[in-house]
Amino acid sequence: MKKLLSLALTLCVLPLSTFAETNALIEVKLFKTWVIAGEHSFCNLAIQNTGTNPILLFEDAVAFNAGQFAMRVLNKSNYSGGDRTVSLYRSYAWDNPFFQLSPGETHVYEGRRFLVNAPFTGEKFVVSVYLNNGFWLDSEPLTVNGVVPDSEEHVVTITTVNDPHDLVAVTYKNERWLYTRLGGYYFSICPLSLTNKIRVEPHDGRRLHKIWDGDKSMIYHLGQGLLTEAPDENNVFGKWTRERKQRAEADNAEVRRKKVEGAK
Repeated sequence: MKKLLSLALTLCVLPLSTFAETNALIEVKLFKTWVIAGEHSFCNLAIQNTGTNPILLFEDAVAFNAGQFAMRVLNKSNYSGGDRTVSLYRSYAWDNPFFQLSPGETHVYEGRRFLVNAPFTGEKFVVSVYLNNGFWLDSEPLTVNGVVPDSEEHVVTITTVNDPHDLVAVTYKNERWLYTRLGGYYFSICPLSLTNKIRVEPHDGRRLHKIWDGDKSMIYHLGQGLLTEAPDENNVFGKWTRERKQRAEADNAEVRRKKVEGAK
């Protein structure tokens, strides 16, 4: 089985014997290997079709997130969870087109972070892709470390038409991350410098806010939970997605070229 490693944590998947020709390598990019209590961290993924049949995936990242992407926890040698994904799959399939991921090719989703509610106590979990009829493609088991942070600094409270959102800077060892805190839940945004003062100001009077990490500025979309503009050292999600997509496109072009040559 192939294995890929990335800076933080990248893991891959398995073939399932029941559907021997429908296999995939799921490369999961977790952007840090620790979580604090109440944290919903995020990931992105690259899906490579390593079987001989095309794989049907939602074209839209939002539809994929709702109807095919899931995090499932290992429970007595079986993975549990993903029930909501299964129930939403058919409803999203009514309105959202699929595309065929051809054998040998790789797909990377853009414009969407995939939230992972990783178990704080270190249980094994997988990132799964649902293909209908009870069939999942699973990553190899993943774990993250649940930690008590060294410090938490309140940065600003953003008031919306719904609930107020606190932006907080959390430091653990030699890392400092910006989070949105909503009640007792934390949603990671991006890494920060260890010592710079963090400032936040409205950018468009609605969902966009400008975040200053010292003299570096970022634009944060509260509704999407994404940085729309930022230096690569802060926008780790955008940097990985851009570079991994470029590599996938180059690899896919080579796969197609070889198929054309093989057909001659």
